[in-house]
Amino acid sequence: MITIYYHKEKQQWFHNNPSASYTWGVQEIELPFTQSISPTQAFLRLKGEKAGPIVGVLTNKAVLEKLNVKQRPLLELLHHTLQEKGGLLALFAEETMSHHFFEGYCFDGAKKQWIKTTLPLPNVIYNRYPGRKSETKKLKSLHKKIKSRHIPLFNSAFFSKWKVYQLFSKHPLLSSHLPKTYRLTPEIDIAKLLQKHSSLYFKPINSSKGAGIFRLSSDKHTIIYQDHTRKEEFSSLQAIDLPRSAYLIQEAIETQPFKDRRYDLRILAHHKDSRYVISGVGIRHSPYHSITTHTLNGGSISPSQDLEDEVDTSFLSSFVNTCGQVLQKSFPLIEEFSLDMAKSVQGHYYLFEVNAKPMIFDETDIQTQGAKHICNIFYKLTKFLD
Repeated sequence: MITIYYHKEKQQWFHNNPSASYTWGVQEIELPFTQSISPTQAFLRLKGEKAGPIVGVLTNKAVLEKLNVKQRPLLELLHHTLQEKGGLLALFAEETMSHHFFEGYCFDGAKKQWIKTTLPLPNVIYNRYPGRKSETKKLKSLHKKIKSRHIPLFNSAFFSKWKVYQLFSKHPLLSSHLPKTYRLTPEIDIAKLLQKHSSLYFKPINSSKGAGIFRLSSDKHTIIYQDHTRKEEFSSLQAIDLPRSAYLIQEAIETQPFKDRRYDLRILAHHKDSRYVISGVGIRHSPYHSITTHTLNGGSISPSQDLEDEVDTSFLSSFVNTCGQVLQKSFPLIEEFSLDMAKSVQGHYYLFEVNAKPMIFDETDIQTQGAKHICNIFYKLTKFLD
């Protein structure tokens, strides 16, 4: 490994070995030399005369503006994990990338703050851009730039929930673990679906973290509407102001409770060698009588030990690998994803959602294992392997 030093006034990085010459970045631009050193330093791997990797983490300006105001534990953990073996993590927004350089923010471990810097184009890009709608509109031109410069991009976009359902429903194993799901259109007969399933979840196609979800249930001559804030009875479907599109309708599965509350398994998965492996399983409990387990809507986290005997690790490991192999055939560069799953009262596992950009897990052990797997993916994609 080599040490590089940060020059505060120039907002650049330099090496200080007078007898060596290095290149860095995907375009192998010369790494500048200086005789002076500074307390802000970083470590890079060497592959011949190439130093790296530079890992660009794609986000938006709003995140960058608050980097030193709001803590970003996952990004700081990735920085530290990458530095242990060599590599520079830099956050950037799509507007800051030019033909040969980009403006980014690196973490200064000594001062424990993010510092602005100019770097050559990265060796790999990890997409953590928030928001489905804005991502689709804003990143088309950036994707062209990245592709033309042969920069590997993983987590290239959010999954289409409907496309994933269609894909998995054709697979002999995965299809048996999916709740029946329908695309909401003006022509669909919701009354017939309620007769068939008795309870349905309505999920916005372009939302995450449980936002916009509501449930309809039929009880004799009454329709019960429930969302995160209210529960109301109606005499008919016509009395409810229902959306006409941009939603999926999912059969409600009666899941096994734990201490009288429903729970989900949040499974973090990464690509390792030729398989997809579990980096951790988080448990999320719903509040009493709530429709989701998301912590933003009052859900709570339980230690995995609480349900250790209830979780079939062998089945889940095989299931996760199968999901990854199927996703890999239809989406570019699938290196990580997460699954929302639960077990029915009959003991059958159901998959409710697949996420291309996993949530940030609060459990330290899951974060740590996930960061190790992600950094190994960086080395693999940039060919800076041991």
